[in-house]
Amino acid sequence: MEPFQKEPELVGRLAAHRLFHSCDLDETRDTVGRIFKPHELSVRGKRQKLDAEMDHIALGGASINRLRYGANVTIEPESLDNFLLVQMPMAGQANIRCGNEKILSTPSMASVLTPSLPVHMQWQGVCDQLIVKIERAVLEAACAAALGHPISKPIEFQLGMNLTHGGGLAWQELVAFLTTSQFIHGAGRQNLVTSQLEQLLATTLLERHPHNYAEALLNPAPTPDLPYIRRAEEYILAHCREPITMQDLAQHAHISTRSLYKGFQAYRGISPMGFVRKVRLQKVRETLLQARHAGQPISVTQVALDWGFGHLGHFTQAYRKQFNELPSQTLRG
Repeated sequence: MEPFQKEPELVGRLAAHRLFHSCDLDETRDTVGRIFKPHELSVRGKRQKLDAEMDHIALGGASINRLRYGANVTIEPESLDNFLLVQMPMAGQANIRCGNEKILSTPSMASVLTPSLPVHMQWQGVCDQLIVKIERAVLEAACAAALGHPISKPIEFQLGMNLTHGGGLAWQELVAFLTTSQFIHGAGRQNLVTSQLEQLLATTLLERHPHNYAEALLNPAPTPDLPYIRRAEEYILAHCREPITMQDLAQHAHISTRSLYKGFQAYRGISPMGFVRKVRLQKVRETLLQARHAGQPISVTQVALDWGFGHLGHFTQAYRKQFNELPSQTLRG
Protein backbone atom coordinates (compact mmCIF):
# COMPACT_ATOMS: atom_id res chain seq x y z
CA MET A 1 0.00 0.00 0.00
CA GLU A 2 1.30 3.46 -0.91
CA PRO A 3 1.69 6.17 1.75
CA PHE A 4 -1.51 8.08 2.49
CA GLN A 5 -2.66 10.19 -0.42
CA LYS A 6 -5.69 12.44 -0.82
CA GLU A 7 -7.72 9.61 -2.30
CA PRO A 8 -11.21 10.74 -3.41
CA GLU A 9 -13.01 7.98 -1.48
CA LEU A 10 -11.18 8.68 1.78
CA VAL A 11 -11.54 12.45 1.51
CA GLY A 12 -15.19 12.12 0.48
CA ARG A 13 -16.05 9.90 3.44
CA LEU A 14 -14.44 12.33 5.85
CA ALA A 15 -16.07 15.37 4.24
CA ALA A 16 -19.45 13.99 5.27
CA HIS A 17 -18.34 14.75 8.84
CA ARG A 18 -17.20 18.33 8.26
CA LEU A 19 -16.79 20.13 11.58
CA PHE A 20 -15.89 23.58 10.29
CA HIS A 21 -14.35 25.62 7.46
CA SER A 22 -12.96 28.99 8.42
CA CYS A 23 -10.48 31.71 7.50
CA ASP A 24 -10.58 33.19 11.00
CA LEU A 25 -7.64 32.40 13.29
CA ASP A 26 -9.55 32.61 16.58
CA GLU A 27 -12.44 30.45 15.36
CA THR A 28 -10.03 27.87 13.97
CA ARG A 29 -7.94 27.71 17.15
CA ASP A 30 -11.00 27.47 19.40
CA THR A 31 -12.78 24.81 17.33
CA VAL A 32 -9.70 22.61 16.97
CA GLY A 33 -9.05 23.17 20.68
CA ARG A 34 -12.45 21.76 21.60
CA ILE A 35 -11.65 18.50 19.81
CA PHE A 36 -8.05 18.28 21.03
CA LYS A 37 -7.00 20.84 23.68
CA PRO A 38 -6.49 24.61 24.03
CA HIS A 39 -3.27 25.64 22.27
CA GLU A 40 -1.32 28.47 20.70
CA LEU A 41 -1.79 28.87 16.93
CA SER A 42 -0.01 31.43 14.76
CA VAL A 43 0.37 32.00 11.02
CA ARG A 44 3.96 32.27 9.74
CA GLY A 45 4.50 34.84 7.00
CA LYS A 46 2.73 38.11 6.22
CA ARG A 47 1.35 36.85 2.90
CA GLN A 48 -0.05 33.66 4.37
CA LYS A 49 -3.84 33.49 4.67
CA LEU A 50 -5.59 30.89 6.78
CA ASP A 51 -8.08 28.61 4.99
CA ALA A 52 -8.74 25.87 7.53
CA GLU A 53 -11.13 22.94 7.62
CA MET A 54 -11.60 19.92 9.84
CA ASP A 55 -13.57 16.68 9.62
CA HIS A 56 -14.30 14.67 12.78
CA ILE A 57 -15.61 11.14 13.42
CA ALA A 58 -16.06 10.36 17.14
CA LEU A 59 -15.48 6.77 18.29
CA GLY A 60 -15.94 6.81 22.06
CA GLY A 61 -12.47 7.13 23.55
CA ALA A 62 -10.98 7.68 20.10
CA SER A 63 -11.67 9.70 16.97
CA ILE A 64 -10.57 9.97 13.34
CA ASN A 65 -9.99 13.49 12.06
CA ARG A 66 -8.79 15.34 8.98
CA LEU A 67 -7.25 18.78 9.48
CA ARG A 68 -5.62 21.36 7.23
CA TYR A 69 -4.84 25.03 7.83
CA GLY A 70 -4.13 26.22 4.28
CA ALA A 71 -1.24 28.37 5.54
CA ASN A 72 2.13 27.94 7.20
CA VAL A 73 1.31 27.68 10.90
CA THR A 74 3.03 27.09 14.23
CA ILE A 75 1.11 24.99 16.78
CA GLU A 76 2.12 24.88 20.45
CA PRO A 77 -0.14 22.75 22.69
CA GLU A 78 2.55 22.08 25.34
CA SER A 79 1.85 18.43 26.34
CA LEU A 80 -1.37 16.75 25.20
CA ASP A 81 -1.89 15.28 28.71
CA ASN A 82 -5.10 13.27 28.29
CA PHE A 83 -4.73 11.81 24.80
CA LEU A 84 -2.34 10.65 22.10
CA LEU A 85 -2.32 11.73 18.45
CA VAL A 86 -1.09 9.81 15.42
CA GLN A 87 -0.75 12.36 12.60
CA MET A 88 -0.47 11.08 9.02
CA PRO A 89 0.10 13.70 6.27
CA MET A 90 -1.90 13.06 3.11
CA ALA A 91 -0.13 16.03 1.47
CA GLY A 92 2.67 18.39 2.43
CA GLN A 93 4.92 18.06 5.43
CA ALA A 94 5.40 19.28 8.99
CA ASN A 95 8.29 19.71 11.41
CA ILE A 96 7.36 17.94 14.64
CA ARG A 97 9.09 18.01 18.00
CA CYS A 98 7.87 15.87 20.90
CA GLY A 99 10.02 15.68 24.00
CA ASN A 100 13.63 15.31 22.84
CA GLU A 101 12.78 13.88 19.41
CA LYS A 102 12.34 15.76 16.12
CA ILE A 103 11.16 14.55 12.72
CA LEU A 104 10.06 15.88 9.35
CA SER A 105 6.62 14.32 8.91
CA THR A 106 5.59 13.46 5.33
CA PRO A 107 3.10 11.12 3.64
CA SER A 108 5.66 8.37 4.32
CA MET A 109 6.41 9.33 7.93
CA ALA A 110 3.66 9.79 10.54
CA SER A 111 4.17 11.39 13.94
CA VAL A 112 3.06 9.75 17.20
CA LEU A 113 2.64 12.37 19.92
CA THR A 114 3.11 10.97 23.44
CA PRO A 115 0.58 12.53 25.89
CA SER A 116 3.08 13.31 28.65
CA LEU A 117 5.72 15.08 26.51
CA PRO A 118 5.78 18.71 25.29
CA VAL A 119 4.91 19.24 21.61
CA HIS A 120 5.90 21.92 19.08
CA MET A 121 4.80 21.77 15.42
CA GLN A 122 5.22 23.76 12.21
CA TRP A 123 2.89 22.78 9.37
CA GLN A 124 3.35 23.79 5.73
CA GLY A 125 0.45 25.55 4.08
CA VAL A 126 -0.33 22.52 1.89
CA CYS A 127 -0.09 20.10 4.83
CA ASP A 128 -3.30 18.04 5.08
CA GLN A 129 -3.29 15.44 7.84
CA LEU A 130 -5.37 12.44 8.83
CA ILE A 131 -5.21 12.34 12.63
CA VAL A 132 -6.20 9.54 15.00
CA LYS A 133 -6.84 10.58 18.60
CA ILE A 134 -6.84 7.96 21.38
CA GLU A 135 -7.58 8.82 25.00
CA ARG A 136 -4.65 8.21 27.33
CA ALA A 137 -6.87 6.20 29.69
CA VAL A 138 -7.84 3.84 26.86
CA LEU A 139 -4.19 3.28 25.92
CA GLU A 140 -3.06 2.73 29.49
CA ALA A 141 -5.92 0.33 30.22
CA ALA A 142 -5.11 -1.68 27.08
CA CYS A 143 -1.42 -1.79 28.00
CA ALA A 144 -2.16 -2.85 31.59
CA ALA A 145 -4.52 -5.57 30.37
CA ALA A 146 -1.87 -6.94 28.01
CA LEU A 147 0.80 -6.86 30.71
CA GLY A 148 -1.44 -8.37 33.36
CA HIS A 149 -0.68 -5.61 35.88
CA PRO A 150 -0.99 -1.81 36.18
CA ILE A 151 1.65 0.27 34.41
CA SER A 152 4.18 2.02 36.65
CA LYS A 153 5.03 5.04 34.47
CA PRO A 154 3.57 6.84 31.43
CA ILE A 155 3.72 5.18 28.02
CA GLU A 156 6.22 6.94 25.74
CA PHE A 157 6.09 6.20 22.01
CA GLN A 158 8.78 6.65 19.39
CA LEU A 159 7.90 9.86 17.53
CA GLY A 160 8.39 8.75 13.92
CA MET A 161 6.25 6.02 12.32
CA ASN A 162 7.39 4.82 8.88
CA LEU A 163 4.19 4.15 6.94
CA THR A 164 5.84 2.25 4.08
CA HIS A 165 6.53 -1.07 5.82
CA GLY A 166 6.16 -3.14 8.99
CA GLY A 167 4.04 -1.90 11.85
CA GLY A 168 3.52 1.53 10.30
CA LEU A 169 2.10 0.01 7.14
CA ALA A 170 -0.22 -2.23 9.19
CA TRP A 171 -1.42 0.83 11.14
CA GLN A 172 -2.01 2.79 7.95
CA GLU A 173 -4.03 -0.05 6.44
CA LEU A 174 -6.21 -0.28 9.55
CA VAL A 175 -6.93 3.46 9.61
CA ALA A 176 -7.64 3.53 5.86
CA PHE A 177 -10.03 0.59 6.22
CA LEU A 178 -11.90 2.16 9.13
CA THR A 179 -12.12 5.56 7.46
CA THR A 180 -13.57 4.21 4.21
CA SER A 181 -15.82 1.52 5.74
CA GLN A 182 -19.53 2.19 5.73
CA PHE A 183 -20.24 0.94 9.26
CA ILE A 184 -17.93 3.43 10.99
CA HIS A 185 -19.93 6.39 9.73
CA GLY A 186 -22.97 5.33 11.73
CA ALA A 187 -21.10 4.02 14.76
CA GLY A 188 -21.05 7.18 16.85
CA ARG A 189 -24.05 6.24 19.00
CA GLN A 190 -23.45 2.48 19.04
CA ASN A 191 -21.61 2.06 22.31
CA LEU A 192 -20.54 -1.55 21.83
CA VAL A 193 -19.17 -0.80 18.36
CA THR A 194 -17.26 2.31 19.41
CA SER A 195 -15.82 0.51 22.44
CA GLN A 196 -14.47 -2.27 20.22
CA LEU A 197 -13.05 0.20 17.69
CA GLU A 198 -11.22 2.27 20.30
CA GLN A 199 -9.75 -0.94 21.74
CA LEU A 200 -8.69 -2.09 18.26
CA LEU A 201 -6.89 1.18 17.59
CA ALA A 202 -5.20 1.20 21.01
CA THR A 203 -4.11 -2.44 20.84
CA THR A 204 -2.82 -2.16 17.27
CA LEU A 205 -0.73 0.90 18.13
CA LEU A 206 0.70 -0.80 21.23
CA GLU A 207 1.57 -3.94 19.28
CA ARG A 208 2.87 -2.31 16.10
CA HIS A 209 4.78 0.82 17.14
CA PRO A 210 7.83 1.07 19.46
CA HIS A 211 7.34 2.36 23.00
CA ASN A 212 8.83 1.86 26.45
CA TYR A 213 6.58 -1.13 27.27
CA ALA A 214 7.04 -2.92 23.92
CA GLU A 215 9.59 -5.45 25.19
CA ALA A 216 7.49 -6.24 28.25
CA LEU A 217 4.46 -6.83 26.02
CA LEU A 218 6.46 -9.26 23.88
CA ASN A 219 7.61 -11.17 26.98
CA PRO A 220 5.00 -10.58 29.69
CA ALA A 221 5.81 -12.00 33.09
CA PRO A 222 3.66 -15.06 33.80
CA THR A 223 0.82 -14.29 36.16
CA PRO A 224 -0.19 -17.23 38.34
CA ASP A 225 -3.85 -18.15 37.95
CA LEU A 226 -4.47 -18.25 41.68
CA PRO A 227 -8.01 -19.51 42.30
CA TYR A 228 -8.61 -17.28 45.31
CA ILE A 229 -7.66 -14.13 43.38
CA ARG A 230 -9.87 -15.18 40.48
CA ARG A 231 -12.80 -15.84 42.83
CA ALA A 232 -12.35 -12.42 44.46
CA GLU A 233 -12.19 -10.65 41.09
CA GLU A 234 -15.28 -12.44 39.84
CA TYR A 235 -17.16 -11.43 42.98
CA ILE A 236 -16.06 -7.80 42.60
CA LEU A 237 -17.17 -7.65 38.96
CA ALA A 238 -20.53 -9.21 39.79
CA HIS A 239 -21.24 -7.08 42.87
CA CYS A 240 -19.34 -3.83 42.30
CA ARG A 241 -22.53 -1.76 42.61
CA GLU A 242 -23.14 -3.18 46.09
CA PRO A 243 -21.28 -2.54 49.37
CA ILE A 244 -18.12 -4.70 49.48
CA THR A 245 -15.73 -5.23 52.39
CA MET A 246 -12.46 -7.11 52.73
CA GLN A 247 -14.31 -9.65 54.83
CA ASP A 248 -16.81 -10.22 52.00
CA LEU A 249 -13.98 -10.80 49.54
CA ALA A 250 -12.07 -13.12 51.86
CA GLN A 251 -15.21 -15.13 52.55
CA HIS A 252 -16.01 -15.63 48.86
CA ALA A 253 -12.35 -16.30 48.00
CA HIS A 254 -12.09 -18.89 50.81
CA ILE A 255 -8.92 -17.36 52.23
CA SER A 256 -7.85 -15.03 55.04
CA THR A 257 -7.97 -11.27 54.54
CA ARG A 258 -4.20 -11.08 55.11
CA SER A 259 -3.42 -13.68 52.44
CA LEU A 260 -5.88 -12.09 50.02
CA TYR A 261 -4.26 -8.69 50.48
CA LYS A 262 -0.76 -10.11 49.95
CA GLY A 263 -1.87 -12.04 46.87
CA PHE A 264 -3.41 -8.99 45.19
CA GLN A 265 -0.37 -6.85 45.96
CA ALA A 266 2.04 -9.49 44.66
CA TYR A 267 0.21 -10.54 41.50
CA ARG A 268 -2.04 -7.59 40.62
CA GLY A 269 0.04 -4.71 41.95
CA ILE A 270 -2.96 -3.29 43.80
CA SER A 271 -4.89 -3.96 47.01
CA PRO A 272 -8.25 -5.77 46.84
CA MET A 273 -10.18 -2.61 47.77
CA GLY A 274 -8.06 -0.65 45.33
CA PHE A 275 -9.23 -3.07 42.65
CA VAL A 276 -12.83 -2.50 43.75
CA ARG A 277 -12.35 1.25 43.40
CA LYS A 278 -10.70 0.87 40.00
CA VAL A 279 -13.59 -1.24 38.68
CA ARG A 280 -16.18 1.21 40.01
CA LEU A 281 -14.36 4.18 38.46
CA GLN A 282 -14.33 2.36 35.13
CA LYS A 283 -18.08 1.75 35.44
CA VAL A 284 -18.64 5.45 36.17
CA ARG A 285 -16.62 6.36 33.08
CA GLU A 286 -18.55 3.94 30.89
CA THR A 287 -21.84 5.40 32.15
CA LEU A 288 -20.69 8.98 31.45
CA LEU A 289 -19.43 8.09 27.96
CA GLN A 290 -22.68 6.30 27.11
CA ALA A 291 -24.69 9.33 28.23
CA ARG A 292 -22.46 11.67 26.23
CA HIS A 293 -22.72 9.64 23.04
CA ALA A 294 -26.50 9.29 23.42
CA GLY A 295 -26.94 12.99 24.21
CA GLN A 296 -28.73 12.17 27.46
CA PRO A 297 -28.68 14.59 30.42
CA ILE A 298 -27.02 13.03 33.43
CA SER A 299 -25.60 14.10 36.80
CA VAL A 300 -22.00 13.21 37.60
CA THR A 301 -22.85 13.32 41.30
CA GLN A 302 -25.72 10.87 40.91
CA VAL A 303 -23.62 8.48 38.81
CA ALA A 304 -20.87 8.56 41.45
CA LEU A 305 -23.36 7.84 44.21
CA ASP A 306 -24.93 5.02 42.17
CA TRP A 307 -21.53 3.32 41.98
CA GLY A 308 -20.80 3.61 45.68
CA PHE A 309 -18.76 6.81 45.92
CA GLY A 310 -20.10 8.67 48.94
CA HIS A 311 -17.34 11.26 49.27
CA LEU A 312 -17.44 13.30 46.06
CA GLY A 313 -14.14 15.06 46.69
CA HIS A 314 -12.26 11.78 47.04
CA PHE A 315 -14.15 10.39 44.03
CA THR A 316 -13.10 13.30 41.82
CA GLN A 317 -9.45 12.97 42.89
CA ALA A 318 -9.41 9.22 42.26
CA TYR A 319 -11.15 9.63 38.89
CA ARG A 320 -8.66 12.24 37.75
CA LYS A 321 -5.72 10.10 38.88
CA GLN A 322 -7.00 7.05 36.98
CA PHE A 323 -8.15 8.76 33.76
CA ASN A 324 -6.13 12.00 33.71
CA GLU A 325 -9.27 14.14 33.44
CA LEU A 326 -12.22 15.21 35.57
CA PRO A 327 -15.54 13.31 35.28
CA SER A 328 -17.16 16.51 34.03
CA GLN A 329 -14.62 16.60 31.18
CA THR A 330 -15.48 13.02 30.25
CA LEU A 331 -19.15 13.97 30.11
CA ARG A 332 -18.56 17.08 27.98
CA GLY A 333 -16.11 15.41 25.62
